[in-house]
This record gives sequence, C-alpha cells and structure tokens, in this order.
Amino acid sequence: MAKETIHHFLQQAGTLLYRYLRKRGLAREDAEDIVQDTCYKYLIYQDGIGPKQVMGWMFRVATNQFYDLKRKDKRHPAVDVDDIQLLSLTHLPEIQLLRRETAQNIRDTLSMLSEQHQELLILKYELNLTYKELSSLYGMNENTLKTHVTRAKSQFIKHYGEDY
Repeated sequence: MAKETIHHFLQQAGTLLYRYLRKRGLAREDAEDIVQDTCYKYLIYQDGIGPKQVMGWMFRVATNQFYDLKRKDKRHPAVDVDDIQLLSLTHLPEIQLLRRETAQNIRDTLSMLSEQHQELLILKYELNLTYKELSSLYGMNENTLKTHVTRAKSQFIKHYGEDY
C-alpha cells in the first residue's frame, strides 16, 4: 500500500514539476530528465525531508537543476530544431505565426524579470497554484507572497507594455 502511495505522489509531483519546467522554456527531454532526477533524489533523501516541506524541496531541487542546465547551455549553446523554419517544407497559417510571436514576446518579457519573479508568475498563473500552496513552497507568509506576486505582475505588465 505504501509503495502505491509513493508512486501516486511521485506521479502527481512529477507532472507538476514537468509542467513548471516546460513553462520555464525547457525542452521536453530536459524537463523529463530533471523530473526523473528530482524524484530519484527524493527517494534517496525522503527520510530527511519533513512532510510539509516535500513539494518545496522538490521544486527547489528541480529549479537548481534548471539553473545548472541554463548555465551549461550558455557555455555551449545549441539550436533547437523546432525553432528552425524550413520555408519550403512548412506553410504556417497566420494564426499559428501570431501565437508563436506572442509566446516569444511573453518569454522575452519574462526573461527581463528576476528569477524569483519569473518563478512566481509561472507557478501562480500558468500552473494555477494557490497562495497557500505557494507560501508552503517558498516558506513565506501568504501576505508577503501576495506582495511579491503583485510586484512581479506589475513589472511584467510594465515591460510588456513598453516593448509590445
């Protein structure tokens, strides 16, 4: 029974971590690798992690691996095959092109914000976490967290409005 419970928990946590990492801009394979490694580390160190800190710990481990990967990518940049458009082979409709441009504009605007503000906006508005869930992830008071989210949102709106 306990084995099934841990398996179910890791599936739910892994799905949430995967969605978070994909929203941060990671390729599918990289996000899957980080989720797998995070779950593996949780299984190794679960005895030392309090039950209330599990999700926060897992998000922190995944985020640190995300930063490590981004640092490595800066030193050795790679071109994503999906970003290359072969004009003779692809005929994108206007709507698809506009969606890609809008998504790129949003990613560019997010990159202007601090790492914490990027995380907060993605967790709150893309993954729809509640302030209570966010406060347990960050170990902050809910009101303090609301202030941080409001500041992040206003900075995003300011930068997005100036540039686009």
